[in-house]
Amino acid sequence: MIIKRFESSHNHPGNEINASKSLIKHKIKDEIKKSLILSDIKLKRIFDKISQEIGYICPEYKTIKTQITRYKNKQLFPNVKTFDEVPNESEYYKTIRGEYFMIFKNSNIIIFQSPFQAKLFMENKHIFADGTFLIAPSNSYQVFITRTYVTELNCFYTTSMSILKNKEQTTYEILFN
Repeated sequence: MIIKRFESSHNHPGNEINASKSLIKHKIKDEIKKSLILSDIKLKRIFDKISQEIGYICPEYKTIKTQITRYKNKQLFPNVKTFDEVPNESEYYKTIRGEYFMIFKNSNIIIFQSPFQAKLFMENKHIFADGTFLIAPSNSYQVFITRTYVTELNCFYTTSMSILKNKEQTTYEILFN
């Protein structure tokens, strides 16, 4: 077993567990950056491998899982650096049945909705919207999600997801029209 010590010029005792937590998060982030297919990344497997290298001063997986998962979810295709570089067509924009679910894209917004989701959206009256910033890709501002209450199923169903580049009124007008 290899135990790594962190040398520091601080004039107070170091916090080894925080240092190891930071080290393992950076190593996992490096592995995520190297990956070509983000959906194939198994974070726990990477954690287990790196924790073997670190030794006994290693944080528990549950203490970093949320941060690492959020980081992974914010990554785009490796060659996409800006909002405008998001491709208009991709194999990732198709459902299992081969239906396209990216229905709109311009320089400020991308809207994803399958034909089934569109049908639910049009046939049901109770629509709820939620905007979140935490899971937005690094080159965008917000992810906006609509959910519809489907009476026949007695449940909510996600009916669209949109990625917004900015917080301009015209962007929201496109989203709601």
